[in-house]
Amino acid sequence: MKIKLIVVLASTTFCSLTYASGFAIQEQSVTGLGRAFAGSAAVADDASTIFFNPAGLTNLSKSELAVGLHYISPQTDFTDGGSTTAPGVGGAPLSGNDGSDAGHDAVVPNLFYAHRLNDSMVAGIGVTAPFGLVTEYKDTWQGRYHAIRSDLKTININPSFAFKANEKLSVGFGISVQYIDLELSQAVDFGSICAGVPAACAAVQGNDGQVKLTADDWGFGYNLGLTYQATEATRLGLAYRSKISHNLKGDGKFRVPANAQGVASALGFVDGNISGNVDLPESASLAIHHKLNDQVAIMADAAWTRWSRFEELAIKSNNVARLNSTKQEQWDNSMRYAIGLDYQHNHQWTFRGGIAYDETPVSNEFRTARIADEDRTWIAIGASYKVSDRLTLDAGYTHIFIDDPKIDETLDLPLNHRLVGEYEGSVDILSIQARYFFN
Repeated sequence: MKIKLIVVLASTTFCSLTYASGFAIQEQSVTGLGRAFAGSAAVADDASTIFFNPAGLTNLSKSELAVGLHYISPQTDFTDGGSTTAPGVGGAPLSGNDGSDAGHDAVVPNLFYAHRLNDSMVAGIGVTAPFGLVTEYKDTWQGRYHAIRSDLKTININPSFAFKANEKLSVGFGISVQYIDLELSQAVDFGSICAGVPAACAAVQGNDGQVKLTADDWGFGYNLGLTYQATEATRLGLAYRSKISHNLKGDGKFRVPANAQGVASALGFVDGNISGNVDLPESASLAIHHKLNDQVAIMADAAWTRWSRFEELAIKSNNVARLNSTKQEQWDNSMRYAIGLDYQHNHQWTFRGGIAYDETPVSNEFRTARIADEDRTWIAIGASYKVSDRLTLDAGYTHIFIDDPKIDETLDLPLNHRLVGEYEGSVDILSIQARYFFN
């Protein structure tokens, strides 16, 4: 009965990765990045408003194509604070190194096209990656039994439509078609498993294997929004993006040391299929954009994400009992606040800046090596250069300060190895974009 529970570590971490706010990608606009995405539901200065608030499409005077690239460089370093093996196998310090920098650089593209149909109607489409991150520790790090590789990718296709109801009010909606792909891996201490039998392969932390889970799915959702031009200088925006439910299906595969293969096979540590339901959460934002004069505009917003949906997560397998598990989750709803400024220096140059505070939904109790997340503060700058009436180039840079997250994560019995320590993390983002206008 004890050995049966060991495999829970493989399946419960499958659930964990998908729900950290650190895996939600805010970087869907280069102009928005330059102001820390302050007021994104109200600013509507380019076609990326398709993602943030489709109603903002009516604010565009021309049809346009916007293509952006975001270079995201996270840094994540771990310092051990007394990690140990399970008391049942000696309670010795976990062997290994600090894992090096687990953050992997990534380039995230997005594309938006907006087409003005007439004076009151605009259609558009956006292709984005709203969730995704890659973290990978060394195979020999102290927390290898908790996590090695975590790779989450999404692609979201978002056709949208906006209608100007009157001189003040515009409404918009969009449909999301979303693909998700997930890969997770971690080490399995077959040396301790053999010790529990007992068997000749018994050697705590001496006969590591690995488990890898892969799964994917398509899902569907929608987004809604409205903008209200309260005065000539002030515009309000309200936007909502629905949850998207995924029923991921894939495979779980074990890599077993040669001297432990007989024990692993006898105990059911074999490859099989897996499935799990994932709800990527809904969000809502309220924003304001106000022109102080012809050159200066300020903007601000507050955004809410419903992470509290995640109370219990389950992984199922219809042919390998070892891959079945249920894990309790207790996430908190989170808020994000931002304020920014645009300065139009002249006909060609526009400069911008902003700051934001982003709450984490992850409490200390549920923080894991895959989700070493904490509250974040954004500092951003950006600029746009109008090359011609047809072409504008945009650039933005953001540095994200992350509060140092502490971790105290214990695996399920009987291999309740305990990972204790503290992370230092930050993120740098550099983005460029080209906007082409058709008329």
